[in-house]
Amino acid sequence: MQKMTASPRSKFFCALVSLSMLSLVFTSNSLQAQNSFCPNETPLFTENFGSGTTFTSHPDVEKTVLEFQASGPLTNEGVYRIANSTLQKPEWHSSKDHTGNTNGKMLVVNGNGFTFYSHTVNSPTGFTAGFYSASLYLMNVNKLGTCGEKALLPIISFTVEYQAENGSWVLLDGAPVTTPPVVQTATPTWIRVGGVFTLPLTGSFLVKNIRVTLKDGITGGCGNDYALDDITFSTCPSGGPVPVQFLGVAAKQIGNRVNINWSTASETNNKYFDVEKSIDGGFNWSLVATTKTGGNSAVVKKYEAVDARPVAGLNFYRIKQVDIDGQYKYSVTVNVKLTVDRSSAFVLSNPFATDIPVELLSTKNQSVSLALYDLTGKSVASDRWSIAKGSSRKSMENAGNLQRGMYILVIKDQNGETLYNGKLIKQ
Repeated sequence: MQKMTASPRSKFFCALVSLSMLSLVFTSNSLQAQNSFCPNETPLFTENFGSGTTFTSHPDVEKTVLEFQASGPLTNEGVYRIANSTLQKPEWHSSKDHTGNTNGKMLVVNGNGFTFYSHTVNSPTGFTAGFYSASLYLMNVNKLGTCGEKALLPIISFTVEYQAENGSWVLLDGAPVTTPPVVQTATPTWIRVGGVFTLPLTGSFLVKNIRVTLKDGITGGCGNDYALDDITFSTCPSGGPVPVQFLGVAAKQIGNRVNINWSTASETNNKYFDVEKSIDGGFNWSLVATTKTGGNSAVVKKYEAVDARPVAGLNFYRIKQVDIDGQYKYSVTVNVKLTVDRSSAFVLSNPFATDIPVELLSTKNQSVSLALYDLTGKSVASDRWSIAKGSSRKSMENAGNLQRGMYILVIKDQNGETLYNGKLIKQ
């Protein structure tokens, strides 16, 4: 069973990170899972957008970012309304709000990036240092298949800040946090997303204002459409620590590879980390690398893994932290848009039994040649492929009848430049 408690530094948990996390999914009319991000979560502010059948604006929506549209379909980017149905464009789902009130309303948006919502929670008696949570329910309102393979997927960020003595706004520990891309679904699906944050000690100064803001991480385009409901800011009187506190996760392209880095503030009974990758916006995930740990740590520890086979375009990464008892949780998801600055090739199976699968990254449409040699230098198999710009995967299918042993594969582009030169073992 996976662990659902949140860490003040572990950033963010999202139900649609993978099918294995369906215990966090909320469908439009049924509750399937936990209701809190920390023990004894006590709401200090909740926005459910009320009820009614008339379209309205909202004072917490940034007027310079989103424009209220009183009638007609929400066709243009950067428009919104408070409504009792998600069906504000023909290709969108028809769903009630998450709250379940009669004619309950929600915020429905045709997104266009930027910080679009801000609310300040005031406490005349002050906020005490410690753990707090912020969450909301989120739906990708597009029906499955809308906008095709190039559909943009909503990515929403929470920022939680306190107002310091000098009037400036300071991030709570753990903020900001960002959802993975929220995928389209066949039926209307609400997911609860949020995180646990820490308000630090501020000496004799009494914090009276905490601000929650929301940012749309995707600029205008087909697919970045969503509904929000039940925004909540709560105190966590029973605390919120978990066995591993993530400080951060980052991914960066280096050449035609991607380096993934993450760090932890503390670890208790930690067994290992799995680095996972998605190339379809967070729906399917594959293992990139596994890193074992010492189990316990009270100091900052840094980790690194390399994805030697990213695809051209967006690559999404997350860290799966597994305890000694087998329970696990996920880090925030980060992404890298890989630009191909040079052509390259990778063999995906070595040793090989029959075919030799190869993944290629190419700066252009071109032809490549393959030659397989035995250790005497004799050519024993060859092939020529036409490949497209970007990522492609093909198999050399005429090596299955070779005897067992070691061979050398050479792959060259149409200009004679070597893309791959390495030893392979035939099983």
